[in-house]
Amino acid sequence: MKRFIVFLTAGAWFVQAMAQQGEYTGRSAYADSLKQLMERSPNDSVRIERLLELSFYWSDRDTSQAFGYIEEAEKVMGTNPTDYYRGLLWHHRANVIYAHDMEQAKHYYLQAAHLLNRYSFRQAYVYQARAWNNYGTLLQAQDSAAQYLDVIIDKALPLSRMAGDSSAVSQHLQNIGLILANLHDFESASPYYRQAMHTLSKFAQAYENKLTVFVNAAKNEMNIGDINQAKIYLDSAEIQLRAVPHSTYAPYYYRTAGVYLRKIKDKDGALANFYRGIAIAEDLLDDHSQRDLYFEIYATYRDWKDYVNAKKYLNIANTHGLNTIAHNQLLHTREMAYTEYHLGNYKAAFERMRDYALATDSLQESETALKILDLEKKFQSVEQENEILKLQDANRRQQSAIDRNRLWIMLLVASLTIALTIAYFSWKLASGNRRALGQQERLHVEELRNLKQQEQLRQFDSILQGQEEERSRISRDLHDGLGGLLAGVKLRLSAVATKGGGQASVTSQEMQAVMLELDRSVDELRRVARNLMPESLLYMGLTPALADLCEYMDTPTTSVKFHGFYLRSTYPQPILIGVYRIVQELLNNAIKHADADQIIVQCSENEHSLSLTVEDDGCGFGLQEAGKKGLGLKNVENRVALLYGTVEMDSHPGRGTTVNIEIPI
Repeated sequence: MKRFIVFLTAGAWFVQAMAQQGEYTGRSAYADSLKQLMERSPNDSVRIERLLELSFYWSDRDTSQAFGYIEEAEKVMGTNPTDYYRGLLWHHRANVIYAHDMEQAKHYYLQAAHLLNRYSFRQAYVYQARAWNNYGTLLQAQDSAAQYLDVIIDKALPLSRMAGDSSAVSQHLQNIGLILANLHDFESASPYYRQAMHTLSKFAQAYENKLTVFVNAAKNEMNIGDINQAKIYLDSAEIQLRAVPHSTYAPYYYRTAGVYLRKIKDKDGALANFYRGIAIAEDLLDDHSQRDLYFEIYATYRDWKDYVNAKKYLNIANTHGLNTIAHNQLLHTREMAYTEYHLGNYKAAFERMRDYALATDSLQESETALKILDLEKKFQSVEQENEILKLQDANRRQQSAIDRNRLWIMLLVASLTIALTIAYFSWKLASGNRRALGQQERLHVEELRNLKQQEQLRQFDSILQGQEEERSRISRDLHDGLGGLLAGVKLRLSAVATKGGGQASVTSQEMQAVMLELDRSVDELRRVARNLMPESLLYMGLTPALADLCEYMDTPTTSVKFHGFYLRSTYPQPILIGVYRIVQELLNNAIKHADADQIIVQCSENEHSLSLTVEDDGCGFGLQEAGKKGLGLKNVENRVALLYGTVEMDSHPGRGTTVNIEIPI
């Protein structure tokens, strides 16, 4: 199922070369082209290379021909070939037996890598990378995907980069994506496919490599669920396949295209692609691809609930790839149990599920045994490391004398560093002291400014107290003195009017007019006395005083409403007078300047403070106008400051004004 990874790294390079020469027009034509190139080789080195290319071409088609070309190349090498050529021979022998004897193939690849490791030229790096990659694919085929990933990262990928082989680098990136996809980490696999595509974009005719990466990327996107992106990759893969129609990767393209069509509910299109892939896989003698394609045909009939045909093709799939990995065998057993169940063969379904459960347990035991062997290998590695540590200890003792000399030098350098550090921090300390003195001077200036402001507030407070006392005295004088006199005059005029009831009506009317003017004078006197010092504030408390004030300020054109919440009956006199004067000033400002239809005054007591809000729906004013405060707003701020409160004002042109005041109790 995963054999294709070998073809990505071991053969795509010369497929690309032949395509560039325009000679890749068909399977037999390609083999004939390689043979003609071999026969026209200018020297033995090129002849050996062409013979080994022919061996690789026939390695998965006709093993006898593949071995024949290897033997012919060995004859050209002579009786005493170099380690480089011996490494190439082991590598190509492993390619031939790759699918038939995995353990022996792994041994051959390791032997090739060992021999090629003695050389540091580009082609040696190229073949080392291929040998390690193919060795890793065999590990993956034996359910050791994690080890294969380590081989790519630690061996194959670095060697390909040392060789400057961008094509191979892209293939290794793709293989990392394949491993992550096999582990169902499809999101992490996507970036590696994109990196591989980016690297291959530099090669105009890398048709084989581009075909593989687009097909695998499309499969990955379908697993993620992005069908549209999968279609884009499949279209790109189809373009590459037209250039290399006999590619060994063609069956995988038709399998992936069929799966895409199955996902979009195109049953006939899916089956057509699967059958076409099977035909090519049979021609290539690719048993693994045939198994995968027959399994996809089974899955198609299963999805359309045609379980009779599904069972038929699942059995056909099981006849191919008999040496497949354990997980595929488990998959076949589980799917057969599923099919038998839907066919109503419950006994057969039960037996299949029982076999599946037993095989799962056996696989887990096998994995446990492999882990134990791995631990044993790690233990042996630790023992070897201990021997190395002993040798290293001897080297340390030999260098101890050198280290002591270095220590003296380091002490001298450290002393000099300490001296420089002390000088630096001394300079920093002096600079800090200068900055601290500057800050202290600025703080002193600020304190003087605050004291001046506090003195101004005290003076303002004294002025306000004098004003309030004077207002209170004038209010009492007007109410008790002049008010009483006006009331007495009214009573006498009323008596005169009553006694002279029989006189002329003109005189009576004049008396009534005089009394009416006298009533107006009394009302004006009361208004002046209330403004100077309202009686309700002194004798009834804050709530009645503010309610009377709002009611008095209410007019037909401007409605003034008051709401009090949780207010006490008594407060300290400075708070009573201060709050009353603040509300009085704000109402006067709103009525005179805001052109408001409604003004709302709210006053409430919280835990330790009085909250006062005056809100109107008038014309409002902007921030620049707010900076040019009139005498009224300035008086409000000063009164709030005397009560240690805070003022917040929110106003915008056309949206009214809201003043929020907090005064601590």
